[in-house]
Order: sequence, then structure tokens, then C-alpha cells
Amino acid sequence: MVPNILQDVRSLIPVDYIPLVEKIADDIETYISQPFAGELKAIAKIWDIDLGEIVLLNIIYDVTAFCTSIVAQDGNGTIWHARNLDYYYGDLLRNLTIMVNFQRQGKTVYTATTYAGYVGIVSGQRPDAFTVTVNQRGHHVHVGYWWQNILIAIVDKNSHFVSFLVRQVLENSTTYSDAVDQLSTQVIHAPVYYIVGGINPGEGVVITRNRFAWDDKLYLNLPYGVWYVLETNYDNWSSPPPYDSQRRAVAKASMNKLGSDGVNKDSLYQVVSTKPVMNMNTTYSIVFSASQPEVYTSWVRWP
Repeated sequence: MVPNILQDVRSLIPVDYIPLVEKIADDIETYISQPFAGELKAIAKIWDIDLGEIVLLNIIYDVTAFCTSIVAQDGNGTIWHARNLDYYYGDLLRNLTIMVNFQRQGKTVYTATTYAGYVGIVSGQRPDAFTVTVNQRGHHVHVGYWWQNILIAIVDKNSHFVSFLVRQVLENSTTYSDAVDQLSTQVIHAPVYYIVGGINPGEGVVITRNRFAWDDKLYLNLPYGVWYVLETNYDNWSSPPPYDSQRRAVAKASMNKLGSDGVNKDSLYQVVSTKPVMNMNTTYSIVFSASQPEVYTSWVRWP
């Protein structure tokens, strides 16, 4: 299973940039902070594969998530979060999907749905505090330009992996407001969307990020009728490209039909199960609510 994924991953990186990946792997503690560097080394040893392959795998996971994320407030003021995570090589990743409880002194600090071998987090929940998901920002960028900027950012050593920052925030932030602040201001390797849900009415936001700061924040705003925020992979003020226009449109139509009073675990599952919100690349779906930690449910999808 792992060699198949690595073969796919290798095909995505231009040959000119392989030396940079090797440079990062050869001096990993310099370019990747702990505990991530140590975990990557341990995975490479357990899987008996080259450390550079694991580094490459984590870079790919970090910035190629084509997905749909929704934060909604129901009629009782409860905040809900739902997401699909889509990857081009989904058939391989579905078999590596895991749900992990990160614990301290026997108590769960946060929960994540992720892939074996990936040390970052793009879908997670800190109970009674916040939920967070990551969506790639755009997926039509020239491959060479994309790799050049990602690898240069890593070698520069002054920024975070997109998903490593999420894990650090889940580990250290205890409130929705602090999570939003950290995800809005820390320097990261690539432009993304951070989607965050809280535990109090009105706590929901899509943070549109460039590498250095936020470009936009789209909040729940009940007085103006905004009871949900929804993000695919395109800026909310622009139109998706024609080849991917229906995913956002169908998701919004489904939410509008549902209405805030209809929001619950089952109804949100139906929204993210509607084609093309769910599509051939969807690897897993989640519905969760930080104020109801027991709701957290992940489904591996086989569309």
C-alpha cells in the first residue's frame, strides 16, 4: 500500500526540486520542528523507507486537499462542523484513514481524522473548545511554481507546515478566539483556508490565508441571516472555475434547503454525501461539534 502511494507522490514533484527535498531530509531537525521531525524519522524507520519519501509524502498531504468544509449554527444556537476530504489518489488513502485521540495523563486533549504516516492534522476537534479543518486554496496553480514556493518556504525555516500549525493550535489553544487568532497570524508554507467552529452561538469562520497573514474572514452573522459558512477551494468573493462550479453550488443549495432548524448530525451527513459534494476523490467525511464532543464521527467513503 505505502509503495503505491509513494510512486504516485513521486510523479507529482518536478525532478529539479528533488535535491531540495533531500536537503530537508538530510538535516531534518534544522528544517522541521519537534515533535514532527522525530515522528517522521520514526515512521520512516518503522515502514523501512527513505526519510525523504516520508517528508515528501507529508508535504503532498499538507497542501493538496481538495475538499468541502461547512460550519453551521442550528436553531438552538449549537455550532456544527462538517467536511469532506478529497484527494486524487483516494483509493490508496482510504485504507490508511485513521481516527486518533491525542491524550495527556489519560485524558483526550484533541481528536483528529488523518492518514497513517501523516504527522500533521487537517481535521480536528478540541473538546468543548473548537473544531478546525483545512482546505487547499485553489487547485489550478502551475505545478513548478507551487513546488518552488513550498520548498523554499520550508528551507527558509521561518514558517509552519499548514497542518503542523493546526496540530499545535489543537494542542495549545483552549478557546475558539485564540485558535482563530493563531491560525490567522502565523506564517505558513502555502495559501489555505482554515475553517473553525466554536462552542457558542456565532462562533464560526472561514479564514482565507496567504502565507504571511489573512486576506479575509467570513464569519457566521445571524443578525444578517448568515447561519452557515461554506468553503470548497476558492475565494468566497470569486466564482469557481467552470469545471468545479457545481460542488459549491450544490452544497449551498443543500444547506439553504435544510435551514438552520434542520441542522443536525444526520442532515449534515446527507449534505456532504450529495454529489458532487461527495465525488470519486472523497476519502472521508466528518460531522462534529465541539460543544458535543461525543458527536464526532468519521466515515471512510467509497463513492
